[in-house]
Amino acid sequence: MPKVPIVDNLEQDGVEFRFVQGKHPAPPPRGYTEYFGPPPHFSFHTAVPIEDLERDGISQHIEQIGDTPEDTVRNVLPMDLIYTASKNWEDVDWLNEILETEGPFQAVLGFSHGASVAATLLENEVRRTQAQGLPSMFKLGIFFGGVPPYNVVDGGMFLADVDGIKFNLPTLHIIGSADPMVDLSLALYNLCDSNKARIFDHGRGHQLVWKKTVVQDLCKVLREMIHAVM
Repeated sequence: MPKVPIVDNLEQDGVEFRFVQGKHPAPPPRGYTEYFGPPPHFSFHTAVPIEDLERDGISQHIEQIGDTPEDTVRNVLPMDLIYTASKNWEDVDWLNEILETEGPFQAVLGFSHGASVAATLLENEVRRTQAQGLPSMFKLGIFFGGVPPYNVVDGGMFLADVDGIKFNLPTLHIIGSADPMVDLSLALYNLCDSNKARIFDHGRGHQLVWKKTVVQDLCKVLREMIHAVM
């Protein structure tokens, strides 16, 4: 797994990680190669075509703020494309195979697009096990710069003003108050039980946490939550 500071910190506590990368080639939009780092780049699906971001500009997509986080999601994301892609999203079956063959896993973690995939996997697992009268293997959800999960059954994206609370387990939402897409993270937070969901604001943009003091503070919160559910 590509190492980031929180992984190094938590591995020292005996926490083990299984890194899963998307299978679909996804080159960054022109002008954003430095932000995404060196290739290769992959995605878990192609719901948001790169050509659209290149044509219209990323800033145009992320500055259409709504009255609520849910309205912002509808303004920013191409919901018609997400509906089509999510309803026929084959990668969720591949991810479920990993859960079945390599699990159980006690938590799921993702950043940005990966956080949306993680939330989708979590929703799918919770719904599946509830239908079988079984407890979910997941005890904790951790989302960096999150985005709401996809509805892989009916298509579209889950939003709290329509779908209500979807997650009743503890969740941690790592956001940046300077992130132009922070409303998308809050829309994911709104799908979670507010009595069990926590927000950690690192104060920066749409990025992972690297500053040593902030990493230490975040890992303290993560350890508290991990120890509470394990």
